[in-house]
Amino acid sequence: MREISPRKSPCYCINLKRATNTITKFYDKKMESAGLTASQFSLLNDIRLLGTCSKAELSEYAKLDKSTITRNLLILRDKGYVKDLSTNGSRESQVSLTDLGLEKIEEGNMAWKEAQEYIKEKVGGENIVQLKKILDVIENDLSI
Repeated sequence: MREISPRKSPCYCINLKRATNTITKFYDKKMESAGLTASQFSLLNDIRLLGTCSKAELSEYAKLDKSTITRNLLILRDKGYVKDLSTNGSRESQVSLTDLGLEKIEEGNMAWKEAQEYIKEKVGGENIVQLKKILDVIENDLSI
């Protein structure tokens, strides 16, 4: 079998996607010790910051579509990290963290901080500042 190296692409979209996949895998590996993925950890933190919230509010706050929120909330609920506070017949469910969810955030914080420091060290402090500015432009200033 021949050895194939990934193609270098001039496409910004493909390069960002590749970088995103790489960094997501890196953070997920770091978060394994807490039994969370990076996405789950982020969502738990979003709920902590919002307090009791609806899926729609969480979707808007996290900038994720409702189906992604719903899918992740089911996993977090099944693990006992969030609870659904909605009443029967309610159109918009309300969620909040459980005590176990708060503990999971604390467990994940150390791994997250280690990941952050490693990335900052690899990329360089000045480059991280520039990267954050670039990502803000991409996220906020590109219109579809």
